[in-house]
Amino acid sequence: MSEAARPTGLLTIDEAAEYLHVPARWVADAVRARKVRCTRIGKHVRFRIEHLEELIAAGEQPATAEVVPIARGRRRSKL
Repeated sequence: MSEAARPTGLLTIDEAAEYLHVPARWVADAVRARKVRCTRIGKHVRFRIEHLEELIAAGEQPATAEVVPIARGRRRSKL
């Protein structure tokens, strides 16, 4: 998302879901499981962009330079 299109302020669950390109239900479940940081204002749940960026960074997978071939046709040991 470009800086011009980046939302500002606090985001609702629906806005956070749109930002992350996931269903709103997934975001609500992640909040209940405490997998994503959020701000609670009374009964309302809100997100800062920094909260969502932390979630994205935590989910990044490192790239490996080594390609491991899939072993096909291997037989089971006769133990």
